[in-house]
Amino acid sequence: MTYLFVLYFLLAKRFSTSETETKRYTVLYKDKTVGELTASRTIDDGVTTYRNTTTITAKVVTEMQVKFNIQSSYKGKHFEWSKVDITRNGKPYATASTKRVGNGYHFYKDGQLYATITGNIVYSAARMMFEEPKGILNAFSEENGVFDAIEKTGKSTYKKLNSRGKNSIYRYQNGALCSMTMDLGLAEMEMVLKE
Repeated sequence: MTYLFVLYFLLAKRFSTSETETKRYTVLYKDKTVGELTASRTIDDGVTTYRNTTTITAKVVTEMQVKFNIQSSYKGKHFEWSKVDITRNGKPYATASTKRVGNGYHFYKDGQLYATITGNIVYSAARMMFEEPKGILNAFSEENGVFDAIEKTGKSTYKKLNSRGKNSIYRYQNGALCSMTMDLGLAEMEMVLKE
């Protein structure tokens, strides 16, 4: 009987199930649909992986298609690594990655070591898609390797200031992100949760 229990425990551990949650947002520019953002969070054996894919086709100055792929991984409460790939009109535009090294992290931009970060990262921009930043003062930017300030501006509404001095407004309902407005410099876009 003990043998069967041990065998069951080992098999259950080996074939543990993962849990995935997916959200889809419509991207709007001047009240017209120009793209989609798909965000997913997978939890598997204490590792949480966030994946955000955004595709935008719009004419701001000229017609262009931009695709952002962001993947971030946490072990327990601490950030472990991330990878960002950005393409413009189907061609590679920029890459960034962050990985844990000892008690800190190395941030790479387009393959070159760009910054060294000390201490633990506990909250990043990718998590904002799934977790309201209650009590959080900043979010690590997987794309830029810096910490963006977060300020609560109202009930379940937050402003995130990026390294270029542009604000994004995040609105939550019952702890879930329902919409956000992003100032991209040349344009302001809104992302609204699909029903």
